[in-house]
Amino acid sequence: MNLCVTMNKLIQLSTVLSFTLLTACGGSSSSNSTPETTTPTTTPPSSTAPADTVTYELTFTQEWTAANFTTNYPSGTHFSPLVGLTHNTEGGIFKRDEVASPGIVLMAETGGKSTLKNEISDIQNAGHSNYLIDESGISNGGKSVTFTFEASQDFPLLSVVSMIAPSPDWFVAINSLSLFNDNTWVENQTIELKVYDAGSDSGLRFSSGNLATNPAEPITLLSSERDDTDFAEGIHYQTGKHIGYIEIKLMQ
Repeated sequence: MNLCVTMNKLIQLSTVLSFTLLTACGGSSSSNSTPETTTPTTTPPSSTAPADTVTYELTFTQEWTAANFTTNYPSGTHFSPLVGLTHNTEGGIFKRDEVASPGIVLMAETGGKSTLKNEISDIQNAGHSNYLIDESGISNGGKSVTFTFEASQDFPLLSVVSMIAPSPDWFVAINSLSLFNDNTWVENQTIELKVYDAGSDSGLRFSSGNLATNPAEPITLLSSERDDTDFAEGIHYQTGKHIGYIEIKLMQ
């Protein structure tokens, strides 16, 4: 065999073996790796801090009719001007089971608001309120009254009262209703109103004459005999009706 031919075959064989060894050992420069799997990240929803001060619309609607309150229903029914405030936990104007202040007594017996407004002024001067509610009531034959008021995170509680007239010393109220809960303003709420007895007059019926209670008794929800006004815990016993309701709506 020709020596040159033999050498050429040996060189070719060596080249093939070298290529095979490189391939088997992964020596190729090309890569086919799979990208790492990752958990997608999401941007949390943007959150806006609640407003420090907000405005609400309040509508008081009366349901005091002869059909709903059949026992000794009086003539000339109406509700006195609404008086109240937004306040903190130290700024309430009355507490159930405690004796009424002179301002609550005057409001409940006559509808007068001057003394109660003075008491609210004292509450404001003590730093427990910054907004006075002083609005119209519901006249005889009227159905509702609407107004706006302000509340703030420092003073998020609402209290408002109105005399039921005629009556000895009875009134409706919202008492320290919280409008700011869990860092969120209440958007809307309906409150069915119950009748309170101020404890300053012992009259038994809507049109009873003055009969001062001495000493004064604590404020309670009105309960009365079936043949007087037929109330139980502030609502009419026979019909189960509330004398009215208040709707509160956050203004946008």
